[in-house]
Amino acid sequence: MDKRRTVIVVLLLVFNMLFLPCFAQASSTTEAKSKIDTQKNCTLTLNYLYDGTAFEDVDVRLFKVATVSFDFQYTLTEPFASANLTLNGVKSSAEWNVISSTLESYIFANKIDATYSVKTDSLGKANFEQLDVGLYLAVVDTVSKGDYKYSFESALISLPDLDAEGIWQYDISANCKAGILPPEYEEKEFKILKLWKGDEENIRPKNVEVEIFKNGNLYEKVILSNENNWAFTWKANDDGSKWTVIERNIPKGYAMTVEEKGSSFVVTNTYTEGGENPNDFPKTGETSNLLLYVIIMNVSGLLLIILGIVEKRRGNNE
Repeated sequence: MDKRRTVIVVLLLVFNMLFLPCFAQASSTTEAKSKIDTQKNCTLTLNYLYDGTAFEDVDVRLFKVATVSFDFQYTLTEPFASANLTLNGVKSSAEWNVISSTLESYIFANKIDATYSVKTDSLGKANFEQLDVGLYLAVVDTVSKGDYKYSFESALISLPDLDAEGIWQYDISANCKAGILPPEYEEKEFKILKLWKGDEENIRPKNVEVEIFKNGNLYEKVILSNENNWAFTWKANDDGSKWTVIERNIPKGYAMTVEEKGSSFVVTNTYTEGGENPNDFPKTGETSNLLLYVIIMNVSGLLLIILGIVEKRRGNNE
């Protein structure tokens, strides 16, 4: 069993790596040799492959979430303006991950129509042409192939992007990583954690309303407060469904972000009237401990599920 456990741990780590988000790393204009040509058309090719297999006829929905100026300053487009996200000056992958998750939550919760939609070809390529410069988010549903389901990560792409030589590239190609789900579904626990940042407890509302969506359809409305420790859990089969959450009626003076961590969703309200960046991450105190708890909980839970499956199959074989 020691060898089996070692193999399972390695597979788990690989599986988690496959779900690392695809994000647009903001380029520094100080490295650019010229300004962005905002009138130039761009092309985008997204590749949907897994283990050498191309996924044909996958519906890829592309959302233009922000425009970009000649000096690389983003402005959210109208469908996403109410998100009040700060895009300029973002540098870390963790920040882009939060932005991507939050934008995706807005898309499903508000049923925002895609700006463009194409299907992948026989090589698994989704080709978009004649695109304006800007920031785009590509989203696909879970794909079934044979006895398995595949979940492709969303891709947050900046057009144009700055290469290592300081030249703006208007024709971009990116590979979208995928995770695979086994044919036998296990029940999984999902969790919402509500965090507050940059404020005092006495100015917070007594409760907030959060909506849970399954594959874009409203699944449940929950009220979070001190009485339930600003948290909520539910169980469902891990069948590849896309789960998203969003807070409704965000309190005045706050900006909301949603960070997806495995099967947990961290909904953070950042007090913005004090001039703080809603994408800044708390470094000390209660919030950090909760985030660490989320990571440990998800990894441990996945490991226990996989170990349970192996033990069950071993018992059947014996």
